[in-house]
Amino acid sequence: MRHPLPARGNRAAAPVAVTALVLAALGVAGCSGPPGSSGASVESCVQFGMSAIRQHVTVTALPPACQGLTAAQIDSAVGTALRSAASGVRGKAQRRQRIVRASPYLAHMYVAIPAPRSEPRQLTTGTRWVSRTTLSLIALGAWLVTVALGLSLLARRIPRDRTRRGAARLRRPAARLRLPALNRAHLGLAAVSLLTWIVYLASGTTGIAWGAACLLPLVAGLGMALVFLPRQPSSADGPGRRAPVLTIAAHVIFAIATILFAALAAIGTG
Repeated sequence: MRHPLPARGNRAAAPVAVTALVLAALGVAGCSGPPGSSGASVESCVQFGMSAIRQHVTVTALPPACQGLTAAQIDSAVGTALRSAASGVRGKAQRRQRIVRASPYLAHMYVAIPAPRSEPRQLTTGTRWVSRTTLSLIALGAWLVTVALGLSLLARRIPRDRTRRGAARLRRPAARLRLPALNRAHLGLAAVSLLTWIVYLASGTTGIAWGAACLLPLVAGLGMALVFLPRQPSSADGPGRRAPVLTIAAHVIFAIATILFAALAAIGTG
């Protein structure tokens, strides 16, 4: 007698064996494939973002559909998904509102892209600490104060010079002529340099500024000669009269400040 049951079992086992072989082959092929080939693409990342927005699901981590992509590709996919959420909406304001409402769902999908390294920017004229115009005006202010102090010193000296005329013949000629000549030269150069600086402020010509700045050391040199040059005491210099030390010191300090600010303004640095 024939026994059909074993035959049927053999027929049923054949498809099972074939299926197992196919699955094993696919498994081997999958294991031998290149690592990281998860099938992620920009399109799949876009589709995932669109689905999350439609279902109102907040994404808290980078999904497998976006893994393996670069930061720029992920950001581009998120932007495309957000724009697609506003498709069909009329008006820019309404589309912008729709994108704003959908942004929290995909906020965690953004990847920070490091900014490219660049050379430090050079400071331009507009970013200086003090502008050239400000330095020029400060120099003018110090200049005027210096001139005012010098005129006050000269005014104190004129009455005493008048009282000395009666005794001028008793002095040496060189000593009699030296101080008035230095006074005139000092005052004249100071006036010329100040007028030159005013012309520079009106015209803005750098050459005129340098001309005025170069005259200042000459003016200061004559002033130092007047301060430190020994002079003969006169009858007008009583025992109670003292030299105006504070005025002279202030005159010297403001003169130095004028030279400094004028030079900085001429150079054009702040």
